[in-house]
Amino acid sequence: MIDKLRVKQRFAAAVSNYDQQALAQQMIHQDLITLLAKMGRKHFQLVLEIGCGTGGLTQHLMQHLQVEQWELNDLCDIQEYLGEHLPQAFNFYCADAETFPFMQKYDLIVSASVVQWFEDKQQFIVNCKKHLKEQGFLLLSTFTQENLKQIKQLTGIGLTYPSIEEWQTWLQPEFDILALTQKEIVLCFEHPLAVLKHLKQTGVTATQQRGWTKGRLAQFCREYQQKYENAQQQVELTYSPLYMLARLK
Repeated sequence: MIDKLRVKQRFAAAVSNYDQQALAQQMIHQDLITLLAKMGRKHFQLVLEIGCGTGGLTQHLMQHLQVEQWELNDLCDIQEYLGEHLPQAFNFYCADAETFPFMQKYDLIVSASVVQWFEDKQQFIVNCKKHLKEQGFLLLSTFTQENLKQIKQLTGIGLTYPSIEEWQTWLQPEFDILALTQKEIVLCFEHPLAVLKHLKQTGVTATQQRGWTKGRLAQFCREYQQKYENAQQQVELTYSPLYMLARLK
């Protein structure tokens, strides 16, 4: 069971530092824009972004697409922040996208690094189908089971990620799958403590249920250094994004 209140609190606390620390997410946003560009379509009437966060992907989308109406959603009430940072007008829904009754039908639904926090990923695909126009597009990024593998191996803490085959099965009946690809992004840090700071400042510690004792923290740092130090004497952290682009049949 994912604690949505904890997720909301951790991401809300990370807003001020998120854009400086979210290096992997910035790469993911660029990959999504590249994927969208291959589609060759730039004009959309109505676009919904689910889990827009601080608007990192939104800004890219607004630069690359011609959209008549933007609708943005996030679990955190970040409307004021977005209003100060985004170049175009938008409607905002502060809500859990798994349960919120979106009333429109969209030409494009986009979501980056969000659906891994959902309880029922398969139902999310069903909901997207309901809220897309015929021939509407779904552009998603989430993560594979290899995501943040160093943290999971040392602490046993982490999310459960569907396999690429599961996503394919959920999409295939109603969608033409235009892309379904995975990638590895490796970030390097000077010390394991910097890894933990990075995770905290991007809200990823929403899965952490207990605090660190001095002894546990020292042991974690020692083991992380031993197992994941590279030739440059930095420690590595692996993100494993999965990208999906699909068109409703």
